[in-house]
Amino acid sequence: MALDGIRMPDGCYADGTWELSVHVTDLGRDVTLRVTGEIHIGGVMLRLVEKLAHSTRDPVPVQCLRSQYSA
Repeated sequence: MALDGIRMPDGCYADGTWELSVHVTDLGRDVTLRVTGEIHIGGVMLRLVEKLAHSTRDPVPVQCLRSQYSA
């Protein structure tokens, strides 16, 4: 997969980013995201959902489940 950025001979990127590979088991898909150390998990999840939505014809189901540990 071609991503933007300058890739060094050792496979690292010169802009302080790296490729994060995620396997989405419910969809049976592997997704690669470009991330930095400053992005939080919510930002990663948002990028993941956006990338899945743009790469598939079917809408990606986003479900909000209630916590089973409610007080």
